[in-house]
Amino acid sequence: MTELLRVDAISAAYGKVTALREVSISIQPGEIVAILGANGAGKTTLLNAISGVLPITGGEISFDGKRVDGKKPWQTSRLGISHVPEGREIFPDMTVETNLRIVESNGGGPKFDVADIMTMFPRLKERISQLAGGLSGGEQQMLAIGRGLMARPRLILFDEPSLGLSPVLTKFVLSSIAELRTRGIATLLVEQNMRAALKIADRAYVLRVGRIVRAGSAAEIANAPDIQEAYLGV
Repeated sequence: MTELLRVDAISAAYGKVTALREVSISIQPGEIVAILGANGAGKTTLLNAISGVLPITGGEISFDGKRVDGKKPWQTSRLGISHVPEGREIFPDMTVETNLRIVESNGGGPKFDVADIMTMFPRLKERISQLAGGLSGGEQQMLAIGRGLMARPRLILFDEPSLGLSPVLTKFVLSSIAELRTRGIATLLVEQNMRAALKIADRAYVLRVGRIVRAGSAAEIANAPDIQEAYLGV
């Protein structure tokens, strides 16, 4: 199967501080891949580099066989890469419906309209005319996911989607992400709840101080003694 995303030995920096060092990953269509690691390992930096938020200083990023490194975020979105960042970045002074409709739907992936998002997240349907800034944290996360899907992505990047959510909402949000594979959408998932992330992922990479130190199936990573001790609290 042709790789949808290929990240080949990329490096990235914030000023003089190197944040990624020759990182290589790949994602197949419809696959869920988790990126694990401690705070400061470079997980968010990796997502920002893929979506074009942060320029890379070395290596290559290819999407659907075409180079995308050097492109701006709006350009990568049009190619089919959607980014749901940590902090959600919704428009608080716009209604829920306007937040969804303002997104350009030209990523080439499965089509989602407002009704589809309301079906996926019924709580948003009850608040469709409310200002987004008045939503709870969980509802704002649902809206952020909905906005990402309205762009019709073939690949969606999630940065800490369960951050600040209750265990019940965390389970609901992650199960919603897992269901995206049925639509053929690939997912790159950075998630603080590593055990939960590994339950829905197909494969995983472990980042440490900007380098990939382990890669394998989700089951292999979850059952590795050193990973259990360092990251899973076993």
